Amino acid sequence: MQTADFELRVPLMSKARPRSPRGGSRPYMPKAYMDWKANVRAVLGEWWTIKPLDEVRCLCLSFRGPARGDLDNLAGAVLDAGNGLIWRDDRVGVVPTLALRWTKTSKTDQSIYLKVIWE
Repeated sequence: MQTADFELRVPLMSKARPRSPRGGSRPYMPKAYMDWKANVRAVLGEWWTIKPLDEVRCLCLSFRGPARGDLDNLAGAVLDAGNGLIWRDDRVGVVPTLALRWTKTSKTDQSIYLKVIWE
């Protein structure tokens, strides 16, 4: 079994829901979420140097920050950021097990700790 862990010193961000403007044009993701995801992908890309995993045995995520958002939405944002970079996809067939934890800290001490376990 192999493991890799990393701490991201970034503000916590919940997974955004697509927005639909009036007039029926195509849905879009909010700019703040897309910017956050691009930043996290850039940092993760410097840390993760092997090809995306076809199967992750377990992804452990520990969030430190203020009490905002839902834990599943915080995890969803990280899963989105790691798609095609650390794991091939975030479907349950690729990432079947998540271990999630949240600890309250000040806004200035926010971070996300990732531990990826695979064979």
